[in-house]
Amino acid sequence: MTTSKKLQVTTALVVTSFLVVHLLFWLLPNVFEPWNAQTVDQLFAFRYEFSSLRVPYDSTVIHVDLKDGSIQKLANAYLNRTHYAQVVRNLGEMRVAAQIWDYIYRARSNDAEDQAFVDATRDAGHVYYGVAFDLAEQGETIPKPPRPKAHLEYLDRTKWNVVVEGDTSEMYMGENPIITFPELAMAAQGLGYLSIRFDRDGVFRRAPLLIKYNDGFYPSFPFRAVCEFLKVPPEKIILRPGKSVTLKDASPPGKIPHDIVIPVDDHCNLVINYIGPWERMKHYDFADVLTVSDSRDDLEIMGEEFEGRIAVVSEVSTGSSDIAPVPTDNNFPLSGLHANVLHTILTENFLIELTDFQMVFIEVLLMVIVLIFAFKLSSRGLRYGTVILLMGYLMSCASLFFYANVIVNIIRPSLMIVGSVFSIIAYRYINEEKEKESLRRSFEAYFPPAVVKKIMANPELVYAAGQKKELTIMFSDIKSFTTYSSTMSPEAIQKSLDEYFGAMVDIVFKYEGTVDKFIGDGLMVFYGDPEPQSDHALRCVKAAVEMQKKCRELKAKWESEGKFPLKIRIGINTGPVVVGNMGSSKRLSYTVLGSDVNLTQRLESNAPVEGIMISHRTYELVKDHVTTRPLEPIRVKGLDQPIQVYEVIVDGEATG
Repeated sequence: MTTSKKLQVTTALVVTSFLVVHLLFWLLPNVFEPWNAQTVDQLFAFRYEFSSLRVPYDSTVIHVDLKDGSIQKLANAYLNRTHYAQVVRNLGEMRVAAQIWDYIYRARSNDAEDQAFVDATRDAGHVYYGVAFDLAEQGETIPKPPRPKAHLEYLDRTKWNVVVEGDTSEMYMGENPIITFPELAMAAQGLGYLSIRFDRDGVFRRAPLLIKYNDGFYPSFPFRAVCEFLKVPPEKIILRPGKSVTLKDASPPGKIPHDIVIPVDDHCNLVINYIGPWERMKHYDFADVLTVSDSRDDLEIMGEEFEGRIAVVSEVSTGSSDIAPVPTDNNFPLSGLHANVLHTILTENFLIELTDFQMVFIEVLLMVIVLIFAFKLSSRGLRYGTVILLMGYLMSCASLFFYANVIVNIIRPSLMIVGSVFSIIAYRYINEEKEKESLRRSFEAYFPPAVVKKIMANPELVYAAGQKKELTIMFSDIKSFTTYSSTMSPEAIQKSLDEYFGAMVDIVFKYEGTVDKFIGDGLMVFYGDPEPQSDHALRCVKAAVEMQKKCRELKAKWESEGKFPLKIRIGINTGPVVVGNMGSSKRLSYTVLGSDVNLTQRLESNAPVEGIMISHRTYELVKDHVTTRPLEPIRVKGLDQPIQVYEVIVDGEATG
């Protein structure tokens, strides 16, 4: 296969591999997207293990946890709304900036308790409770059971009208609201929805900041609180779906007012930058906050710690259902999710997830690198280069995550690299095997099987540059074949030559000779290369004797079949020749060159019919092993002096 063709096939394999991986991600998102997301999750875990990589914790966000220890301290497993009211009141007196209660109080329970709860909420200020929606995507149909009119009126009054720049069709629609009962909701600073969709593998990695509700928008639980904490009203919020949510002139305590630009996807999801496992943030016991009012001194001491903080109040006792996997923890109380949303926005430490369009540029660059490797490197080098490329890509992804807060798709490009390199190496292997098979068949026509095995194991035997060696060369020719062939059909000529050459080559290979070429009805053979043979002259002569004997058998057979009588001449000479691959880059031939080759051909033309003529040098090498007789010296074109020649005796008698 030509180099140009190989380059075309290699390019096609790389491009096809990249397209196939994209197709797999599109057809099987439930398989590949979680795989990639879980790989990114490992970066969160790795980041937390090293203090130099950890996201700094802003203790503005704290937790107040109703846990098993709280119940034991209070010796009461059944808290009523009077208890909750006291906690609200205490947090208010401790001057917290906001209380975010991860609860939905759906209905009234006891008038006195409810009233105490409402009054405490109103007096404390900056208290937020939850609301739940079914989050529907465009085109989804969700049953809509009837809802209390007062609930719907409250939601309609408290919806937000933000500035919209772009298409909101991909955003979630809020359906079937479940709210904190209206009296408590109206006493609170506001409600925010607690509803969040997990990813395909059940892990919570994103949180929608806004959802569409009727002709306006409704904020999430933490987003409502953080916007009011930063003094950003709805009319100063700019929504660009798929790009960002901008908080105009946000005013963090102690900082200069400035715009905070939050990156979001088409659903208005923020990628939550989890700072670590549940224990990473500061946690306070619900029981301690409830009972701190028993001592004014304790209340003031704790107030110094709580002042200006955003307290996330939630139940995390055994049996709590609000627990789910997140990137840093398999059993994470979801109030921590809201706290991490708050923390991400307050610290402006946003994660940016590259879009598919942006990833295409990276993938094209990787594709070009793979192509360069494929064009420049051997299969072994390509394997090593691929390992280096993969390691480099993975390290780049990790560095972008750790130091630039950029999330890159890890699995898809990695699969593209591995798939393309695997297909290239498989193609090369198949192609090389085909070439080897073709080469082996070619060699089998010229070299004996034992030599072919050695050549296939060590191709340098025939691909080395031309060398000068002493070899023994044989020429053979059929007497009067041209005359006989003029009366034969092409099929008969081919059949006869096939039978003749097949028998001769078998004998040549028996003595491990090399077939140089077929010249019409003539045959050129040499011994002593590519496998060195110290007795190359004797091998050649023995082969010639056996060839003449075989021709006698074929002669008798052919005559009985009405064919022409087969008779051949053989000339043999030993001398220094140049041996190796000769010819052009497109067509090479393993052959011998030199004056001794020409001399061999002259010996063949002067040899007796059905006889073998050898040169004096060959005679010196074989005289102790075969029977010969001297012949009259012959004159050869190109030589001034006649040369001494000998005949090898076949069947015990000379033919000349």
